[in-house]
Amino acid sequence: MKPAILIDQIILSIRFLARARHRQGRGVHPPFAHKFIREVVFGKDLPGLEGIEDLRGILRGNRETLKISDLGAGSRQGPGERRSIRNLVKYTAVNAKKGRLLARIARYLQFPVMIELGTGTGISSLYLGMSCPQARVLSCEGSPAIAALARQNIRQMQVSNIEVCDGVFLEWLPRVLNQGAGELFVFLDGDHRGERLLQYCDMIIDSGLTRAVVVLDDIHWSGDMNLAWKTLLKRSEISLSLELYNTGIFFYGYDIQKGHFVINYYT
Repeated sequence: MKPAILIDQIILSIRFLARARHRQGRGVHPPFAHKFIREVVFGKDLPGLEGIEDLRGILRGNRETLKISDLGAGSRQGPGERRSIRNLVKYTAVNAKKGRLLARIARYLQFPVMIELGTGTGISSLYLGMSCPQARVLSCEGSPAIAALARQNIRQMQVSNIEVCDGVFLEWLPRVLNQGAGELFVFLDGDHRGERLLQYCDMIIDSGLTRAVVVLDDIHWSGDMNLAWKTLLKRSEISLSLELYNTGIFFYGYDIQKGHFVINYYT
């Protein structure tokens, strides 16, 4: 990781600690926001997802290397044409706490289609797909080798509602935004460039969807990513936004009381 990015992360973490106030919905007055924070963010974990962490454990012991292409801002561990599977799952997969959060959000929303930018090893895809077996999960990964690994992991878990594509996010996203019958849950976790983050979110908001809930990972990855998050929050179409340390969530198209809340929840 570049020293400048590491310094940014330390500064942004300190700022988050200074601003984080709300826990379990305390002090949040808008009814929708209070219910979502209390019942989803701090809600009970869904049963039946334990096998995902068993898979993670197996992958953490796999020293096989893959030749990868990185179309985003790079790895936490710096550039490298070949990376071991154990390294990929350690540094690129969502942790168990974030995975369970994604599952709770997906189950709460019950949208027919979920979109993911950044499949990685498939851990987050599995949390989404297994939480809502009746929904379709459309996931895009920039590296063909990693996409193939994700497909293999998903087949191993015998999950059939996840479709993994390898390609360029900016080209793939417009093609799938009309798949959700007006409602979409989107998880963005594959490109740590602020400019691109804004492009993806602009596409989603301007796509004509009735409603969308978007989860953005690593909003404190760098000053550039954090600035993009702050810029995004200025869009009038966003009804509600939540900041959970390194995770941002925004709601679009909801007829609810507007607000932005910094939640004392670490992901």
